[in-house]
Amino acid sequence: MTNLPRPGAANLKIRVALLVALTGATGMLASTAYTRDASRVVGYACPSGERFTVEYLRDHIRLRTGAGVFALAVQPAASGEKYSDGHMVFHLEGAEAQLERPGWTTSVDCRAQNQRL
Repeated sequence: MTNLPRPGAANLKIRVALLVALTGATGMLASTAYTRDASRVVGYACPSGERFTVEYLRDHIRLRTGAGVFALAVQPAASGEKYSDGHMVFHLEGAEAQLERPGWTTSVDCRAQNQRL
């Protein structure tokens, strides 16, 4: 008795190959959907003992503190760099950073501790 191909076997192989290709393409799309613009991440430490992290993006920063993560937009500054969300203000001038938040003591003389690209 000879083994004859079953009807539809070639069609099934094509469907499986197509499914595998689509699954791979979907995975590639999903991985690129979450890419961000190049950024640098800097950790800051203040004399008060407070620590926070700033991720510098193209037109804003992502500020991470013990209270959460906040997006602050670029603001006009007389000198240095200034970012705010209308409540918090992060100001960087040279090597010194300052963080102002409603209801908190202003963190001054904060210095960069590390940087990651």
